[in-house]
Amino acid sequence: MNTARKPSSIIQAAISIILLLSAPVLFAQWVNQPAPSGFNIFSCSFPSAQTGYVCGYGNLILKTTNGGANWLDISLPGTANNLETVWFLNDNTGFIGSTNDSLLFTTNGGASWIGHFYAGSDVHRIQFLNSTTGWLTSTNLYKTTNAGLNWSLAANGYAENFYFLNENTGWKTSYSGANSALVKTTNGGASWNTIHTTSNFRVMYSIKFINENTGWVSGYREYIAATTNGGVNWVQQRDMDNSVGLYNIEFLNSSTGWAVGDNGTILSTTNGGASWQLTSVSAGRLLEIEFVNQQTGWVVGGFGKIYKTTSGGFVAVENISSIAGEFSLSQNYPNPFNPSTKFRFTIPASAGSGLTVRTEVFDITGKQIGILFNSAVDAGAYEGSFDGTGYSSGIYFYKLSVYSGGNKLLYSEVKKMSLIK
Repeated sequence: MNTARKPSSIIQAAISIILLLSAPVLFAQWVNQPAPSGFNIFSCSFPSAQTGYVCGYGNLILKTTNGGANWLDISLPGTANNLETVWFLNDNTGFIGSTNDSLLFTTNGGASWIGHFYAGSDVHRIQFLNSTTGWLTSTNLYKTTNAGLNWSLAANGYAENFYFLNENTGWKTSYSGANSALVKTTNGGASWNTIHTTSNFRVMYSIKFINENTGWVSGYREYIAATTNGGVNWVQQRDMDNSVGLYNIEFLNSSTGWAVGDNGTILSTTNGGASWQLTSVSAGRLLEIEFVNQQTGWVVGGFGKIYKTTSGGFVAVENISSIAGEFSLSQNYPNPFNPSTKFRFTIPASAGSGLTVRTEVFDITGKQIGILFNSAVDAGAYEGSFDGTGYSSGIYFYKLSVYSGGNKLLYSEVKKMSLIK
């Protein structure tokens, strides 16, 4: 029960003005999808919003044709090899890289696969620009210009990761011990120049450029850096000593992006990385994130975890007032709901600064099924929303926890809500 006192009409009017003028604070929302295998998932490819593939440990291949509502196990026989990377050109035609040193190819949606290219070492990553031009990395970097029928050497030496913006301009990373280097080509790989280096185990794992000037790298210890002049200069956006690795970074445009890594970490930004919002999901190592449009995206990782968002990964939480006399969590409204509902919580100024607010959702058995947000907030009243798309009808619980800067629990409250479809 919400026992907070109703504000006077004057305060009500002030809150309305604040609501109109304030910008929403964005938090990420991801729904855990049922997968028929608990094996580690290393990579994903979604050629459309409905059709997708994931691959992983022990020749694991899973396929969906209904946006992830159900997954079909089409794994290769045997468990001797791992499948580290997958890329589909369309719903039926795709490639998978294997630790048996081969690139596999299908034209019938994974019903059958053929050995397409012997790379001489584990195939770690595949990228295609279009239906004909693509690259793969193993011991060396290879390129195709005829949809994978033939592959030629594009660069000597192992690449931890690579990314090509067009046929001429690309980047690749490598590391030695505690040091890491990012190199760039502007002539299709004929020559490469070092444009960024890191040390002290800030190993760069992932690269994403949205044009020839604007790009990001992510790596170990939550390292994120950005450039707006093609790599001539870099701005460090995040660096958390003794923290997790960020294994994949993805941007849709100059503003909206994500990075994923260890301990179920999903970082998101809506301002080009000037600030990053942390969301934690129930998972181990998250290895890849992919969006098919502004709203629909997936994250995959260890222990067979597949998470999906249909809201661009974000839930709007608006600071509707800077006035709050006590801690509280309101009953959601409407309740019952379908598919979305709202709730409010308040944080008093007397609680101090540096607070972290965490909101979780549990099913009727008490199993955590999602973390709506996990962020530092200022004192005040907030309104958030929960999207039940992807969940079945039933009773759910949502929990508010508030922690001090020293990670001491200051307040906790649980409410029940009903989803009826």
